[in-house]
Amino acid sequence: MRMLTLLAAALLPALVATSATADGPDRVLFIGNSYTYYNNSLHNHYRQMVREKYPDKTQRVRINTISGGNLSEHHQGLAYLLLAEDWDVVVLQGHSLGPIDAFQRFRAAAVEHNTRIRDDGARPVLFMTWARTHRPEMTAVLRDAYVSVAKEIDAEVSPVGLAFETVTRDRPDIALRIADRSHPTLAGTYLAASVFFVRLHGELGDLDYTAGLPAETAAYLRAVAAQTVADFDNAS
Repeated sequence: MRMLTLLAAALLPALVATSATADGPDRVLFIGNSYTYYNNSLHNHYRQMVREKYPDKTQRVRINTISGGNLSEHHQGLAYLLLAEDWDVVVLQGHSLGPIDAFQRFRAAAVEHNTRIRDDGARPVLFMTWARTHRPEMTAVLRDAYVSVAKEIDAEVSPVGLAFETVTRDRPDIALRIADRSHPTLAGTYLAASVFFVRLHGELGDLDYTAGLPAETAAYLRAVAAQTVADFDNAS
């Protein structure tokens, strides 16, 4: 794994967001597992943000998730959805331990999915997941794994895990994970959705939509999301 860390550090890509339109992509598909679908699904919160910021925008956002699923288990489902609809962006979220415990399987699945996504005229975005509460060292390993694969397939990364790391360190009063120390609370899902909004649309700022969180908490999470993406891109 140390070799992977060194490789990723050497190959940090210039991961600058592009958009299908001036106000971001119109059709976004999320591929993943429970990290995506918890709390009425990350994609619904992301969509609410888009609707508020761009009320005239027509957007299609869907998910395809498998409980506890690895990226390699999505071959058939992704193939069908790529045939069924035209997408601008396809988000790829691996198992929380996949890039750590089975990196080569994770990498091979991402490479194969990337070919299908590109052939369909869409672009992939990798969903960098977060460390478990009791294993903070996972953040660096996940970062290196996702960055390494992103460099190989020329993909963007949504650095959700880095945003989780910041909030966990600076605002421990905001719980981002439930009692199992892994799955997201509503605040964790809102933070992840905010990171995706910034990655795909390039701005966030003030927002009335808080998903029921206190306004101060939601504003702080949005600010962390914006800063995380900026810092990630500047370091690339």
